[in-house]
Amino acid sequence: MFCITQQYTNKYQQNASKLVHGVNLTLMLRFTSFCADDNESFLTKPHASNKVSTPLPIQPLNYMSYEDIPILVVDDAKFSSAIIAKALRSGGFSNVRFTNNPLQALRSLEKRPAQILIADWLMPSMDGLELTRRVKKLDESSEHFTYVMLLTARDDFDAMTHAFDEGVDDFLNKANLRAQLMPRVIAAQRLAGRQNELLRTNKLLRKKIRELQTTDLVDPVTGLGNLKFTLERISDTIKHAETRGGAACVLLVGINNLSVIEEQYEESIIDELMSGIGAKVRQLVRPLDVVTRPEANMFAVITVQPDVENCTSRSFRRIFDNLYMHSFKTSEGYIPVVVGVSICAADAQTGFPQPKLFMRHAYEGLTRSFDTGLITIASIDAHSTEPS
Repeated sequence: MFCITQQYTNKYQQNASKLVHGVNLTLMLRFTSFCADDNESFLTKPHASNKVSTPLPIQPLNYMSYEDIPILVVDDAKFSSAIIAKALRSGGFSNVRFTNNPLQALRSLEKRPAQILIADWLMPSMDGLELTRRVKKLDESSEHFTYVMLLTARDDFDAMTHAFDEGVDDFLNKANLRAQLMPRVIAAQRLAGRQNELLRTNKLLRKKIRELQTTDLVDPVTGLGNLKFTLERISDTIKHAETRGGAACVLLVGINNLSVIEEQYEESIIDELMSGIGAKVRQLVRPLDVVTRPEANMFAVITVQPDVENCTSRSFRRIFDNLYMHSFKTSEGYIPVVVGVSICAADAQTGFPQPKLFMRHAYEGLTRSFDTGLITIASIDAHSTEPS
């Protein structure tokens, strides 16, 4: 019995160890990428070619002392409970709770989670497997990890395999309880401590990523400003035109066949395509014009012109001619795109709309451009300067 238990214990502890080291690795990498963008964005700071970055030292995980490790023992047999209590106290574990009722154990775990659960396999009201299933479900909802050890006198190979599949992490043989308990508990607290530390860290990382996504101004695929950045730059352009004269102009370039392309190619190829289109648009505009990507299938050019008469289809014909039915090179070959272009401009005579309404006018013109295949001019209503 002991040999079989030991064999399965080693196997599943190795698998659990691999799981711990691999927990949310992708999330860690994404967080690193966000931090890099947040610390030195190309929109706010120039990259210094001679700057040498020093990697942060890796901090070891801080585990609790034995006396702080929360352990819950669920056993309806007084004799084995007494052995466990004495062994744990002798080993320095003082944060130990005891109960002979599985339902009471679940209520206790809801109020105060344990890091290690030691439970008898066979109990009258609820067996150890059902208790394990409920504990693991509770862990999932609370982003916690409880290492479950079952007390048993069984040596049924199939039963143990089934128990592992149900979420049991280890077994303690009642015949060798005194010899097995402390080594197994010490190993369990190491694994559970590391797992819970990673779960807490990942929770903080997800929170930080959500904050960065909310405040971030950059489209990660093209490196251009996103919708929030676009609206800020439109606002700045309107203020410039109001104080110094001239016209604020927004040109939208939409990819009309992007949905068809997405059905045929993988996401990485789509990213290559959009990066190529963004680079092409930047080449076709003046150095001081601002190019952004407010939507997945859309690029915007924000510019200041001497007057509204300069914001015509003839002024931006070169952009349309160089993009319409143009094929862009990707690692899967050349992909043709069908574009629409709309222009929306405002000056003191037309009245300056709010940035969101400005974008709305331009977008309505882009829809017409998709239908006609021509550059469209979206006019500003002087009496509609507030977004509805």
